[in-house]
Amino acid sequence: MFQQAENLTLQVEGVQRTALVYAGTESQRQPSPLVLVFHGFSGSAHAASRKYSLHTAWKEAIVAYPQGLTVQSRRLLRYGPGWQHYPGEYEDRDLKFVDALLTQIKSRHRVDEKRVYACGMSNGARFCFVLLTERPQPFAAFAPVAGTGASFLWRARTPRPVLMINGKADSTVSFRTAERTRDLLRRLNGCGNEEKEWAKGYVTYLPVKDDNHVVFYAHDGGHIWPSGATEHIVRFFKEHRLR
Repeated sequence: MFQQAENLTLQVEGVQRTALVYAGTESQRQPSPLVLVFHGFSGSAHAASRKYSLHTAWKEAIVAYPQGLTVQSRRLLRYGPGWQHYPGEYEDRDLKFVDALLTQIKSRHRVDEKRVYACGMSNGARFCFVLLTERPQPFAAFAPVAGTGASFLWRARTPRPVLMINGKADSTVSFRTAERTRDLLRRLNGCGNEEKEWAKGYVTYLPVKDDNHVVFYAHDGGHIWPSGATEHIVRFFKEHRLR
């Protein structure tokens, strides 16, 4: 069955914000999971929906692809659509957008509040770490792809399950910084040093406290959303809900 997207528009502190929302197959009748998918720098909600296709991989879920505003990439020395890189940047306009977006979606669909998730690519992945640090309460799990948050993640105080995907040959996001980010997550979540295969190439760390798993996939590629990432993210989200 073809899924029709809704173009959702809302005002956040006088600024128009938008998101592309796919309703879950049962979201008008019963509480359904909700996934927010954040595009990368210079990307768009529409491109993310085509590239990552969370809504086709998990048809029962409500899947929202928010649209970022113009940000500056200090590394690339240019401007484009994206998300705040740090807590407090741009007066936390994207955190406020997420607050308003969750409220709006919950007013239009039946959301299972124990199953709200966030994932993203690159700058969108970094924003997932901002959410984990500053707005963890609504979310049951996160899945950042090709992003890091080591410079501020030490401030996080609320453990949440996280699936991290990073490329060893990534020339945009340092793999060493990705490993530091992973280790901060393990410390936050109370994960041990024993490695166990979660899926082929994916490692989880045991023992784990309160089911707050950290799963890490280090692939040989670069700055990409690798093949199979969408399916593994959906599996990971299905395994976790708020306690």
